[in-house]
Amino acid sequence: MNLIDPKIVLEKKEGVVEIKNYINKLKIVKELYTLGNNTASNICQLVGISLPTVNLLLTDLLEENIVVKEGRGQSQGGRKPDLYGLAPDSFFILGMDLSRYGAKAAVYNTKNEKVTKVKTVKLPLNNEPDTLDRIHEFARDVIQSSGIPDEKVIAVGISMPGLVDSVAGVNHTYLKSGKKSLTAQLEAKFERKVFIENDARAKTLAEFKFGNKNTHKNVLGIFVDWGIGLGIIIDEKLYRGYSGFAGEFSHSPLFDAKEISCSCGKRGCLESVASGGAVVRLAKEAIALDKDSILARLSEGKEENLEPAIVVEAAMAGDQRAISILSDVGLDLGRGIAILIQLLNPELIILGGAIAEANQYITTPIQQALNIYSMAKLREKTSIELSKLGKEVGLRGAIAIVNEHIFEDTIQSH
Repeated sequence: MNLIDPKIVLEKKEGVVEIKNYINKLKIVKELYTLGNNTASNICQLVGISLPTVNLLLTDLLEENIVVKEGRGQSQGGRKPDLYGLAPDSFFILGMDLSRYGAKAAVYNTKNEKVTKVKTVKLPLNNEPDTLDRIHEFARDVIQSSGIPDEKVIAVGISMPGLVDSVAGVNHTYLKSGKKSLTAQLEAKFERKVFIENDARAKTLAEFKFGNKNTHKNVLGIFVDWGIGLGIIIDEKLYRGYSGFAGEFSHSPLFDAKEISCSCGKRGCLESVASGGAVVRLAKEAIALDKDSILARLSEGKEENLEPAIVVEAAMAGDQRAISILSDVGLDLGRGIAILIQLLNPELIILGGAIAEANQYITTPIQQALNIYSMAKLREKTSIELSKLGKEVGLRGAIAIVNEHIFEDTIQSH
């Protein structure tokens, strides 16, 4: 029986018992993949099948080199039970992180560890039909260059910007060509399962699963790059909303800034005054006023393609105008975060993205704003931390989405 490709077993129709055992094996593998190493008794409770059956299936999985013994668990009195985990090379997942202007990809094993170098490519995200072909070609090159057998890469996770309905498999902003859903088109090209998700939600799930190890139940992830992305974890579950668009907080018109238009077409949105785009706009104004500043020197020759990271670098080097820009942006961002605290009462807010790399230059004004705009009882119970996954968070987000949904359709259909 080939666990890697469920179609092989189900097409053979080897009988009700055989298929039932196969589905139960998938359930065990999913739990080990999602939650990590575990004992047979705990697996029994999670999967909902008897301990003797779990032990028999684990024996099969050990013989198939899909599961390995990982030492001993905690004793409840008497002999310590065996710990079971997935063999790192039993299958692999391709993670892809798409941005507006490029793509990154790497292959991860069953322990959610990166086993290849991260590859990048310039690839504008748009609605041209050949963009899907270019994404597929890039992914195929990453898999082929990894040396991993193609059939062992069983799924692809994709983190991307835009209005993404991951359940329907649609991005209403980008890659809208074709009559079929985006997921269906990608699966036809990749010939394996594909899972897509909005980048902010994927990143938040990654921080929750891999960065903070599920130590909090109610978490917000705020990622400030060119725009502002928000992901919401409620009771340990990623919240997507009715249509799959929960988290479009950056386009809330919170400010009386009629002269500044947002990318969504409205004016006064949080994104227009507190995003990386706002930082760059303010930086260009500052450079025009002082061409001898650290900020101006770091930006020399890059004025047309100025990045938020350059402003952060200038602030870290002591440039007062850059520090002032980040302070103003942080205060406005903090005002928006105060509303989230009032509405959702999170335990933890994770701050990520290029602007978060400014560290205290952005967190201090945010905290100042929270002191002004948020009720003390609420803000005192909310911690704010910087991203633990850094620049890999988008790729880890893609893996987290696969981690959440792998084998789900096969298990639920039986």
